[in-house]
Amino acid sequence: MDSEMKSIPTAGGPALDDPAGRRPARGERRAARTRAAILDAAERAFRAAGYRGTRMEDVAEAADVAIGSIYGHFGNKDGLYHALAERSVELFGEYMERAYAAGATPLERVMAAGDSYLRFHLEHPGAFRFFAMGDTDAGPVMDAELRERVSGRTEALIERFREEIQAAIDAGEARPLDAHDLSRFLWGAWNGVIGLTLRGDRMALDDDAVAACIQTGRRLVLEGLVAPSARDAAGDALARLVSTEDVDPG
Repeated sequence: MDSEMKSIPTAGGPALDDPAGRRPARGERRAARTRAAILDAAERAFRAAGYRGTRMEDVAEAADVAIGSIYGHFGNKDGLYHALAERSVELFGEYMERAYAAGATPLERVMAAGDSYLRFHLEHPGAFRFFAMGDTDAGPVMDAELRERVSGRTEALIERFREEIQAAIDAGEARPLDAHDLSRFLWGAWNGVIGLTLRGDRMALDDDAVAACIQTGRRLVLEGLVAPSARDAAGDALARLVSTEDVDPG
């Protein structure tokens, strides 16, 4: 993967400023916008037609760029596909930051993570598939370096989630469960529910049904997780089920 992948553009805008505080020059910002437009178009194309059914010409037309621009930025179709996989992890990280910004208490931040996961799927369903489903035989196999970057970033996101769970336990908001096991259980549960949208039978769920299932699950988890000392006189959880819809992680 080329060095440009060190700065991942967000879905609709330019790449973030340089960590050292240098604002990208106009040409760099234009290139970042072009990359983002190509990635957005490719995300939709791969979701609709799959890897094998997606043509670079169609991506170029949807992104309103010359086909040579795609090859210039990503090398080939495999490079474009891999760039999407890497960007999906970065996008999910942004959504998780919204969760941590939304909750006033550690337990509220934990529960907001489920809302963020749902919004990630609803707003970027193509990115969700790259992120949650990992490498599949539908696309090119990741090389070892890229796989390590993607898996390392994913592990870091789950570890941050575990830390929030542990903070809720330490604060007395949550029962003293194993934070590692609980973080993996919730991660897998969200993946499993949203993954039902990909089924081709009567078990398939549409987005409204997925949203309802996850919100029900959030209520069940909250009531089961909250410590007795963090309940009101009626026995209900003091923590709120906050929404991350309007939270700006920046």
